[in-house]
Amino acid sequence: KILRNVGEMLEDIHYSPKDINDDFSRAIFKKYLSEVDAEKDVFLRSDIDALRRFETKIDDEILGRAPVQFVPSVNEIYKRRMQETEVLYKEILSHPFDFAKDETVNLDFDKIDYPKNEAERKESWRKRMKFLTLERYSDLLEQQEKSMKKPGFVAQTKEELEKDAREKALNAMNRVYDHIKYKMSDDDRFNEFVETIVQSMDPHTDYFPPVEKRYFDEQMSGRFFGIGAS
Repeated sequence: KILRNVGEMLEDIHYSPKDINDDFSRAIFKKYLSEVDAEKDVFLRSDIDALRRFETKIDDEILGRAPVQFVPSVNEIYKRRMQETEVLYKEILSHPFDFAKDETVNLDFDKIDYPKNEAERKESWRKRMKFLTLERYSDLLEQQEKSMKKPGFVAQTKEELEKDAREKALNAMNRVYDHIKYKMSDDDRFNEFVETIVQSMDPHTDYFPPVEKRYFDEQMSGRFFGIGAS
């Protein structure tokens, strides 16, 4: 119902609506998946290929000509892959990194593709976790150098610093995944999908889920719901 109402409003009320057709559907397909997995480290290429059956059907979902299946299908795959990658990064960060080894990592996510298999995804994660750890290792080294002259200071070995850096990287990743697991619901991802649709119509159009709409109205009017206060 939400999706159909939004589609009707965009068609009938928007000052300069784009045609909601297969081309619009393809654009939404690409943009939404890039927002769900911005770093292209959760989905496999086979997952994207499996979802392509919806590539030209999203417009039909918006216009009420087809049932809403794209986002539920994305959610099903995404949650399964998130469980896999959580195990993956924890396993990688349980082993020391060799910072003397000359390696590169590409963090320009617009220029990389989804991993073609689990081995390629694991290697991508290993390099990213190594880079994340190296950033923290560098910070710890810098802090240690600044503290060298303080009375009673005991320097850590490079091995100890590397272990601390991995623990900091692990804590950072755990916070990210805890937020996704416990704060992001299927409804939130559906709301993101609708926001992607209206933003694709033009960047100045936004979608407010009911709770956010109420909060916005409260902030604008100074009148608050539920407790009889204004």
